[in-house]
Amino acid sequence: MPVQPTAPKPEQEPVDIFEVVDRVPEHAPEVKPEKVREALEQHGSRFEQHPEVPSQVKELPSQVPLVTMPLPVGAEEQQLKQIETVLSEGLHDIFVALPPAEQQKFKVAGELAAREVSGLLAQVKVKLGAVIAVLRRWLGTLPGVNKFFVEQEAKIKAEKLVRLVAKEE
Repeated sequence: MPVQPTAPKPEQEPVDIFEVVDRVPEHAPEVKPEKVREALEQHGSRFEQHPEVPSQVKELPSQVPLVTMPLPVGAEEQQLKQIETVLSEGLHDIFVALPPAEQQKFKVAGELAAREVSGLLAQVKVKLGAVIAVLRRWLGTLPGVNKFFVEQEAKIKAEKLVRLVAKEE
């Protein structure tokens, strides 16, 4: 019959902090501030330096090929990419002419508009007016663009998006 080792029984955890204070051994060394100052003066800056830990890390070869696999693209992500493509059509020259800060703001606003349009197009009954309103609001963030251009582009892009969704169904 094999003998199973028994784990040592841990001490009972203290109920409050005063029990912990009572457990401190009386023969613990007492730290005196004078002794600490004296040791610091004797050893100087060497006292505060940490010993160097030898490096156990081995470098990996720098010529290791990196293998990445494309993540599967869901139907929603694919539709979002198509919507972003339709939204960006014909705006490249205007986008490049913007300062970098405005480019970033316009890009983020475009991504949000694409997500909002995607949600509107996913509904059973697509409301063209709501899609045009989102696109008009997004194109309105372009500085110095004619309001008639914004209206015309919003309508053209909305019609393309509705045809895109109708073709997928």
